[in-house]
Amino acid sequence: MTDATNPGGRTIAGRYRLDRPIASGGMAEVWEATDTVLDRPVAVKLLHPHLAADPKLRARFHHEAVAAARLVHHAIVAIYDTCDEPGAEAIVMELVRGRTLREFLDERTRLDPVEVVHIGAEVADALACAHRAGIVHRDVKPANILLSDDGRVLVTDFGIAKVRDAPDMTRTSELLGTVKYLAPEQVENGPVDARTDVYALGAVLYEALCGQPPFTGDTQAGIALARLHRTPAPPHDVVAGVPASLESVVMRSLARHPDARYATADDLRTALLATRLDHLDDPTVMITALGGPPPTPPPGTGTTPSWGTPAVAPPPPRRRVGTGVVISAVVVIALVLVGLLLARTDIGRDLFEQDPTSTSNAPLPPVTVTRARSFDPQGGGDENEHLAANAIDGRGETTWRTETYASRAFGNLKQGVGLVIELQAPAPLGDLAISTPTTGWAVAVFVGDGSATSLEGWGEPVTTASGVQDGTTLDLGGAEGDAVLVWITDLGDGPTNRVEIAELALTA
Repeated sequence: MTDATNPGGRTIAGRYRLDRPIASGGMAEVWEATDTVLDRPVAVKLLHPHLAADPKLRARFHHEAVAAARLVHHAIVAIYDTCDEPGAEAIVMELVRGRTLREFLDERTRLDPVEVVHIGAEVADALACAHRAGIVHRDVKPANILLSDDGRVLVTDFGIAKVRDAPDMTRTSELLGTVKYLAPEQVENGPVDARTDVYALGAVLYEALCGQPPFTGDTQAGIALARLHRTPAPPHDVVAGVPASLESVVMRSLARHPDARYATADDLRTALLATRLDHLDDPTVMITALGGPPPTPPPGTGTTPSWGTPAVAPPPPRRRVGTGVVISAVVVIALVLVGLLLARTDIGRDLFEQDPTSTSNAPLPPVTVTRARSFDPQGGGDENEHLAANAIDGRGETTWRTETYASRAFGNLKQGVGLVIELQAPAPLGDLAISTPTTGWAVAVFVGDGSATSLEGWGEPVTTASGVQDGTTLDLGGAEGDAVLVWITDLGDGPTNRVEIAELALTA
């Protein structure tokens, strides 16, 4: 016989047999269960009996099911059913076999940058789906991120989610969310939006990189208040070997004012996938000392990171900016002052007046494109596959397209695919205009040497964009090279999980 305090073996809602407990939190206990009607394993989240007596808590618990059930995404734990019967207030959901990111961090202390990028991109993708549905999670933390045995990264527990335009069911002045990951506006009980989740995910990524949260203290209140007045120490001050571009993404996510963060989770995901991952001189030293596995080998070795995304070979270590910058600035200022004084003399006027025959104001020569080719370093496909020439033939009715994948994240098989536009000669570039029948995809654009055979060979992207649609124009800022790589990092929100490009047009 079972009771409310020991429900093992009990069947609720006439179909869900509770087999064994697998987790417990402040509000509920999670059980592995069997759906006896469909004969499949499920997870059942059962509200603690002493809380089920509170109508407001029951309503909040039900609110989680309603909020999460609206979301269909490969990186969000699926909600199947709810149960409301005496002694069993429950949510029935997808059973994910694996462990939480909290457990993984407790074991490893900190993660490799490639793992941080992959986990962060998947969580950002899930949050973007929720935000498009008008839902802010408000409790993004390692314990609510699941790493499944089949290689997926999933977000769970929308128990305190805020639904756009719906009344807030939390108590006035009640501080919700785990303190280490709260955004400043949550501490001040202010309005929340997608940027609130961006901050929390930034805090999670900071901890994964550094082995400690961005703020620590003796009390929960002290930790919460610290983020109102201080910016966390840059990750490179905490631990060696953090890639500069990844540090920049994390620190922008942790900006105190929401306007200074990424505006959307899609933007954060795009920025993460565009980062370059620096080599340590001997990465085995740090990782082994922390008790973790050997670092991820570079591409081409046949080995992939923990959850299936191939690693991108990192560039040489970055050089620190030192006193040379200060000296250079002083020299520049001195030259400007000399120029201004000289310009006021007759000799200076003669020097600075432009020769009317000069060609410096003449229009730049047109950009001549010679060919286009597919770029798939992690897939090994034919560079001419999928009719790459269609993207530069001047005909909007013909298109180049990617392969079709199992998800917008390339089925977790790769970080992206691209299209290289080769130029007749190196030229400074102004704009890139995109004509496309597909929407919502993300891109990083590189300008450089067209002979590069790997992504790291292209250097840093000159621009990135998410939510790409027909008519999108990107500013390349005068970057000069003999080729342009249009690197797609997200296949968008269309039903086909592929991107089509009708035309790419470059201007000087």
